[in-house]
Amino acid sequence: YDPTQNKNEKEIVMITKEYPISVPVSFLEKTGISPETCLFFDIETTGLSWRRSHLYLLGAVFYTPEGWLQKQWFCQRPGEEKDLLEIFSSLLEQKKTLIHFNGNTFDIPYLMHKSTFYQMELNWDGATSLDLYQKLLPFKKLLGLEHMRQKDLERYLGRSREDLFSGGELISLYQEYLKTADERLLSVLLLHNREDVSEMTGLLPLLELSRLFSGSWEGTVEAQVTPDLQLLLKPAVSLSLPLDFTYDASCCQLSAHQGKLTLDIPILQDTLKYFFPDYKNYFYLPLEDRAIHKSVGAYVDKEHREKAKASTCYQKQTGQFLPQFSEEISPSFRWEYRDSCSWFLWDDKMAQDSSWCVRYFNHLLSHIFP
Repeated sequence: YDPTQNKNEKEIVMITKEYPISVPVSFLEKTGISPETCLFFDIETTGLSWRRSHLYLLGAVFYTPEGWLQKQWFCQRPGEEKDLLEIFSSLLEQKKTLIHFNGNTFDIPYLMHKSTFYQMELNWDGATSLDLYQKLLPFKKLLGLEHMRQKDLERYLGRSREDLFSGGELISLYQEYLKTADERLLSVLLLHNREDVSEMTGLLPLLELSRLFSGSWEGTVEAQVTPDLQLLLKPAVSLSLPLDFTYDASCCQLSAHQGKLTLDIPILQDTLKYFFPDYKNYFYLPLEDRAIHKSVGAYVDKEHREKAKASTCYQKQTGQFLPQFSEEISPSFRWEYRDSCSWFLWDDKMAQDSSWCVRYFNHLLSHIFP
């Protein structure tokens, strides 16, 4: 079902193109998105300001009973802008999961402002937005990218384009087309938009990263301790990660090889401090470098005790520790009072507890890429 088929496009001079397309739907379904509700889209405009520019091209990919369809609507004159908005409105009536690249910043506000200008009502009720740019931006360092433009992500995945232009560079080409109706210019304009939308679908495998780091996966985690005191956490989860990678975080290393993940956490052998929360009820003993409760400290010579501060109200503990970023496991230990990262005592029995391994694995991932 083409949501725009009820519009009499013969009355519109604009050019329409359509092509069948293959979409990796498994990556949508893993995130709980129904293909039937999806609308991948991208717009081309003659500028960034909606007041001083106009919309001239809409590209979309959506599902029909015959399969996935890619369609484009191209304005041959600025006066067709309102017709293009009406076509988008008809798409929006049926397709409520909007998928785009940086559309939350540009495309959607632009369409909203234009519809208000024309006194049109776009039915956004029930619509949800999946901005691939915002979804993938937290993984910029992991992917080793300097920029997170759509073409940068495409190159990372080894995908190539015929299109050589940016959206901004096409503005002068469109203006030239309005004067000449040169078919070669039209082909360039359509190609850029067509690949912008089709390549969005090619980025869907990267959503596996978001699924992983959000903890929205199901499975167990195997724990292994190496002779050099490294805790290896290996989730038994099927993640179709597109490429291998290694990422060094502050307290651990995450690596992926052929879809298999390993989180490598060094076990710290050291002496750390446990800070008592109610420091006003403690004395600090400088000679012993520890705090004791006032009920006991009252019997210590006054020359060898002082009122504890938050930073001196501690006892020391020697052992093997693992890092944590919140009070996931108590008691927690630190080197100094204001350290953001804390530690807990490692016990070999923890490696045998599958639920603990899953919880700790997700805890670390959620703080590597919050």
